[in-house]
Amino acid sequence: MHISRSVARLFTVALLLLLFLGTLMPGAWKDAATRPFGNGIDLPALAHVALFAAIFSLIPLACFWQVKFWHAPALGLALALLTEGLQFFAIDRHPNLAGIVQDVSGALIGGAIGWRLALAGRTARATVHSGH
Repeated sequence: MHISRSVARLFTVALLLLLFLGTLMPGAWKDAATRPFGNGIDLPALAHVALFAAIFSLIPLACFWQVKFWHAPALGLALALLTEGLQFFAIDRHPNLAGIVQDVSGALIGGAIGWRLALAGRTARATVHSGH
């Protein structure tokens, strides 16, 4: 599966916007959105991990800059701290350490996936260009 640089950039920006909208969502809205799913699954925790994994799996493909493997944990931590800190400004929301751990976990998972996808794409392009 090949994702073009422009599509990866578009999805990365869209997911970042979704992250910030979700971060600033009032607590009552968040509770109302998760209530239909019951108490069997921690949907906010799953959303933290999945959203960060999606963002960080796209960053190496988006090629905003020359991505190094260590960028995912460093940027994941920075983005986690930023988004958790922004919850001070959201109605009935409070930052917590669990959210940071979930975000960084998602960034590590996504970074590993994105790094692997980008490497596979470079290998495939090199094979095509070498005539094999």
